[in-house]
Amino acid sequence: MSEFVKPVYLVAAREVEQKAQYSVLKIDADAGDVRTVAELPGDERGMSFVAAHSNHGSWIVGVGGGLRANTIIFDPSTLKTFHGPRLGYPKHKPVLISHGTEVYAISGRPKVKPYMDCEPWFECLSFKDGVPSKECGRLVSWRHLPPPPFFPCLIDPYEFRHPPEISVSSYAAVGSYIVLSPEPALVAGTYAFHVVNKTWDKVHDKNLPFLGQAVPLGGSLFVACPISNNSIAASTSASVFHMDINFSVVSTPSLSIQEFKVVTSEDNVPWPLFCPMGKGSFCCIRLGHSRRRHRHKSNYLKDVKVISTAFRIKNIETIMTNCQSHGAKAKDLLPAVQVKERSHTCESKGLLGLLDSVIPVVAVLSM
Repeated sequence: MSEFVKPVYLVAAREVEQKAQYSVLKIDADAGDVRTVAELPGDERGMSFVAAHSNHGSWIVGVGGGLRANTIIFDPSTLKTFHGPRLGYPKHKPVLISHGTEVYAISGRPKVKPYMDCEPWFECLSFKDGVPSKECGRLVSWRHLPPPPFFPCLIDPYEFRHPPEISVSSYAAVGSYIVLSPEPALVAGTYAFHVVNKTWDKVHDKNLPFLGQAVPLGGSLFVACPISNNSIAASTSASVFHMDINFSVVSTPSLSIQEFKVVTSEDNVPWPLFCPMGKGSFCCIRLGHSRRRHRHKSNYLKDVKVISTAFRIKNIETIMTNCQSHGAKAKDLLPAVQVKERSHTCESKGLLGLLDSVIPVVAVLSM
């Protein structure tokens, strides 16, 4: 089925001679296997990855990690790896958002004391003219942007001695905005950054009703892992959200959110990593049982089994039409989201060195 053939890449953490690095794996659903297509040169844990796009191509971009503030760019079409410009300051597991031809990096846990995740907390890198790397003849730097209002920007001397613990819990790219919410126990509310005006506004009094990233499905629809009332992952691990930001010249922008449960053949969709597959389609990745062999210092995975489940929303046109027609009332008028699903189990022999954890895959990206 053509809706499920879009290439999917996994970025997995590896351990070689006690140094962490990352491997790019490609899922071949037709052949039923997973193969390594690149070993990325980053040697520090804590990097985040995102897919960047422009008229010149698509790339897998790794940002952050340790004190080196690295940027790694991999081109799946040529299998070449480039070194991009360093961040203004190191970020450990930054929040990465791809919007248009820009990649935005936000500190996931901003701090006011060294040695990690200090200002600048918000930066962006342009791919408009191609790969931003000296190796490609482009001297492009990360640009500093104003941080979210709830970050510890203006604090008094006492707060500086005991700075607040801030973290980003959920985020998405909605229209011309990047929206995100802090950890619910800290500061309630959702904030939006306009990518053109470079300004922040509070657009909702409550936090976004999901964890992590909301993956775009086309239009104003997204898929994400919903949260329950106690701010943890809900038992139903996938919902479709309709999100739209309404702008008025006489008032600040406001965010409208509607949630629709995903109906699948299983009781739930396991919350791993979601990946967009085109309009109305997405996939989720989880790892199956793998055979292991023990070594003296580490427990290495010998064989890796990846279960990829692709979902296509069958009634997406109805959902989008009703959302546009009825606005906030649509939630009471729409049925549950109906999906068509197809699972693939892929195995890869001898991928030694994957970190022995529940989910060694740190990113799932479609190109």
